[in-house]
Amino acid sequence: MWKLNIKLYYPSLSKGQKIAADYMLEHEEDVGSITIRECAARANVGQPTILRMLECCGYHGWTEFQQQVWKENGKKEESGLHAPDGTAGRRKKESVVLQTIYDDMQMISDMAKLLDMDQIRQVVKIIKKAKLIDVYGTDNSANAAAELSGRFLHLGLTSRNYSDLFFQKISAGHLDKKDVAIGFSISGETTAVIDALSAAKKSGAVTIAVTGDEMSSLAKDADYIFLTPTIQLNKVSKWISTRISQIAFVDALCAALMESDMERFSKQLTKSTKEFEEDISERAR
Repeated sequence: MWKLNIKLYYPSLSKGQKIAADYMLEHEEDVGSITIRECAARANVGQPTILRMLECCGYHGWTEFQQQVWKENGKKEESGLHAPDGTAGRRKKESVVLQTIYDDMQMISDMAKLLDMDQIRQVVKIIKKAKLIDVYGTDNSANAAAELSGRFLHLGLTSRNYSDLFFQKISAGHLDKKDVAIGFSISGETTAVIDALSAAKKSGAVTIAVTGDEMSSLAKDADYIFLTPTIQLNKVSKWISTRISQIAFVDALCAALMESDMERFSKQLTKSTKEFEEDISERAR
């Protein structure tokens, strides 16, 4: 997945390299048939810029990159994914399954491309000092919210997550400036999550929105906004794939926390694992 690869490394590229990457992603049909000189001219960058961009993405030159493009184009034709008229996809029931996986990867790569690393680092500093971290989410976002809260607990951070929507709002109202509130909503228009994050903001807590729409009502109440794009091509992706970018964000945030203080959080994880194993042993007796 050369496009996925470029998008994953996109945040670490220089300004010129991003211009080259943008051209390639916007003209994917041309990439496999033009020379590096033609690509550089069309993107209005130098050939060394393209080579450095490809190196950042793990390729050892233009030839290796193009071979990967040709290989993937051949596989796409065989599987019938994204067939122009849709007939190939309809001929094979398994294409729906494959398309779902493809969409999942696309959403994760889009999330990575939009991820603001400076903002992540700021949020990590705030979370590490927080007295209490509330995490809100319902419906399709409930799993991601519960997952993040659970991860915080394993890392030794004090976190709460309520399945009861009324308790979410009540909890938010008792936060203060030493606390953090994180709200998950794919649409950014989930009333219960909006109400809870709004109450947390009024209480003085630092507020964070994880949403697919930066102009949403949830985002308006947030000090920090992280975008988790979604693809909803059909009813399958609507109910299954929409959460994948949220879970990827949870992984990214926890990885940033770990990286910021490996000694501290490694000890906490070891302690959590030990307590879990002791609990399992007790139940097995």
